[in-house]
Amino acid sequence: MKKVTHKLYKDYPNQPYISPDRDLVKWEEYPETFPYSKVEIKQMETVEDDLLPGDIIMLWRISLNTFTNETEFPNYFEYKYGINGDESLQKIFDKGYARVCSASESLESVSMVVLKRIFKHRKLSTTGKKQDLIQRALGNIPEEELVKEFNLRIYRITHEGNALLDKHFDIVKKHGPKM
Repeated sequence: MKKVTHKLYKDYPNQPYISPDRDLVKWEEYPETFPYSKVEIKQMETVEDDLLPGDIIMLWRISLNTFTNETEFPNYFEYKYGINGDESLQKIFDKGYARVCSASESLESVSMVVLKRIFKHRKLSTTGKKQDLIQRALGNIPEEELVKEFNLRIYRITHEGNALLDKHFDIVKKHGPKM
């Protein structure tokens, strides 16, 4: 895929990501219709280990334990931080700051409907609370079979990722989460 660049960012240390789907003419003429008018230069300055502030925000999102392979990236990754969510996530995984959980580790995020379907296929009891079903699945269904049953995978931050996030928590504070 061809990388989209813009003259507005010619003096930036790193070029912000611009989606090939973005209507650049509309963005230039009617910036108020977009969530952010332009990526600030400070968002494109490397903070450490080839990471940008947007990558730190991605790591923070993962640390909330709600980010999965089915989570859609908020538009602020592109418009405020100038990063491609998929590329940022891959960079974080490659550097060992986060990891993709196994199917058994991801059971907590699977819906009851899916859990019960898995159990019905195996003629196992579907009664009980979600935690009961998760424990029953862990005790009765091997990982290689769980992998085939659902695609949802949780992302988890690693010890190294937590240390990096602590080191750059000022970026998260500026992002504005409720703490």
